[in-house]
Amino acid sequence: MGIYKFGEYIEVHPTFLYESIVTFILFIILMKISKKRKFTGQLTYIYIIIYGFERMIVEGLRTDSLMLGPIRISQALSIAILILGIILLIKNGKK
Repeated sequence: MGIYKFGEYIEVHPTFLYESIVTFILFIILMKISKKRKFTGQLTYIYIIIYGFERMIVEGLRTDSLMLGPIRISQALSIAILILGIILLIKNGKK
């Protein structure tokens, strides 16, 4: 898949397709886990973790990312969301 930018053809990843596939797989995973959940909020935390990881990967493939020095803002935010999800899952899983 490619796009034209300033008259130049650039190959790009179909990130929208990747995200759609991962979101569908995430739905199936959450449906299977929902029957075995151990505490309220567990599915939400698992969603946050998987979605944060997926966004971190997909945003790394994008060509139009907002950068702050060598760091993509969207990837930094995805990592923060991923870490927050892990912390919440561990914290609430011990109760």
